[in-house]
Amino acid sequence: MNAFLETSEGKMLIEALKGLIDIDSTEGRATAVYPFGEGVAEALHYMLALGKSYGFKTENIDEYAGYIEFGDGAEMLGILCHLDVVPAGDGWTYPPFEGTLVEDRLYGRGTLDDKGPAMACLFAMKRLKDSGYKPSRRIRLILGTNEESGSKCMDYYVEHAEIPTLAFSPDADFPVIHGEMGILLFELKKTFSDRLEDGGVRLLNLKGGTAPNMVPDTAEAVLIDTKPVIPILEAYNETKGTSLSYERAGDTLIIRASGVSAHASTPEKGKNAIAALLGFLDLIDLEIGDAANFVRFFNRTVGSETDGTSFHLNLKDAYNPLVFNLGMIDLNETEASVTINIRYPITLKEADVKRGIDTTISNSGIQIGNWLNIDPLFYEKDHPLVATLMDVYREFTGDLKAEPITIGGGTYARSVPNAVAFGALFEGSEDLMHQKDEYISLDDLSKMLTIFEKAIRALS
Repeated sequence: MNAFLETSEGKMLIEALKGLIDIDSTEGRATAVYPFGEGVAEALHYMLALGKSYGFKTENIDEYAGYIEFGDGAEMLGILCHLDVVPAGDGWTYPPFEGTLVEDRLYGRGTLDDKGPAMACLFAMKRLKDSGYKPSRRIRLILGTNEESGSKCMDYYVEHAEIPTLAFSPDADFPVIHGEMGILLFELKKTFSDRLEDGGVRLLNLKGGTAPNMVPDTAEAVLIDTKPVIPILEAYNETKGTSLSYERAGDTLIIRASGVSAHASTPEKGKNAIAALLGFLDLIDLEIGDAANFVRFFNRTVGSETDGTSFHLNLKDAYNPLVFNLGMIDLNETEASVTINIRYPITLKEADVKRGIDTTISNSGIQIGNWLNIDPLFYEKDHPLVATLMDVYREFTGDLKAEPITIGGGTYARSVPNAVAFGALFEGSEDLMHQKDEYISLDDLSKMLTIFEKAIRALS
C-alpha cells in the first residue's frame, strides 16, 4: 500500500482528484453562459468550490477562467493550470472519466494533463496556509478552461483580471522549461471538380482524428471496391506492421485503421492511423481524379514522417528539430481538408515555416485555411525565475547536474510575462498525456505536492 495514500492529507488529495477526474471536461458546445461547454464549466465550479471550502478567496472570471488565492501584498505569484482535457478516444482499460485507483496508480483523462498537477498545486497552497505561512506575494492558482484548443480562456483572463508578477505552469516536464517551440495550426483544403469514372476504386469518404494536437489513433475510409483490395490490405498489414481491418456495408467496403495516440509535440511516440490509411489507399487503383490526387499528395509529402522532411520543412536549430503532426482529415466526394499541427524551432520565425509550406503546395490547388501561429517562448538559463526553480528542483531531487530544457509543447507560460513551465512529469515516469490509459502514480503525486510547496515558498 502506498504510504502517501494512508495519510489523511493523501486520502483527501486523492479523493479530491478523483472527483475532478470524474467530470468529463472535454470542450463542448458553447452556450450563452458557458463559452466552452457545460463539462468544462462543471470542472471549474468544482475546483472553485473546493478552494473556497479550504478557506481561500475564489473568483469565477465569466466562466472563461477562475482563480483560488491566499495572502496579501501588491505583487502576485501565479500558478497557471488548465481543467479542460483532450477527447478520451477508445481502447481504455479503465473508464476515462471515473478516476479509477489501481494499486499505486490513479487512471483517468487529465490525471497528468493537467488536473493532477493542478490539484497538487492547490494542496501545496493548502499545506502552506494550514502551516501558518505568510507569503510576501499573494499566491493565485489560475484555472483555465480552453488550453487544449487555443487558450482563449487565458486571453480573456489577461483582458479582465490581474496579471501575475511572475508565474509557473505545471503542465509539461521537470525540471524547468526555459524554451517552448513555436506552434502552427492550420488546414489544407481542396474543392474537388475532377473525377473520371475509369472503373477504379471509388473513394466516398475518409475521416480520422479528433483533435489536431493528438496523433490520431483511428481513421476510416468508405470505398466502392470495383477492383480487389483485400489481398492488398492483408499484404500491407503484414509488410508494414499496420492494423487495418474491413467490413462490408451494403455495396461499400469500410476500411478502418487503428494506431496509437500521443501528444502532437511528440508524435514519434504514437502511430498515426491516418498515415497508415493513406499509405494503403495510395497502393490501390483509385478512380482517377482530385480525391485520388489528394490522397497521393499527402502520402507522398507526409506519409509516416514526423519531421516535415518531405514537406520541405526539414528545419532545426541548436535546441530542437521541427515536429510535424497530421492530426485530422475529412474527405468526401466534393472536398477535403487536412489539419496540421507543427512545432517549429525556438530560434526560427513563422515566415521560415510558411515558406516551406508554400513551396510544397504550389501548383496543387490546395489552399491554406484557419492559420494560427503561436510564437516561441525563450528565457536564458540564468534568468532569475528559471534559476530559482532550478535550485528548487536540484535541492528536491539531489540532481545537481540537472539543466533546464526546451520542449515542443505549448503551455500557459506564453500567456503572461515572466512565466515558465515547471513540471509536472518527472524524468523516467511514463508519459501518457493525450493517450489512452493516462494515469498518475501516487508516488509522483506525492512528490509533486512537496516540490510545488517548495517552489511556491521560494517564489512568494
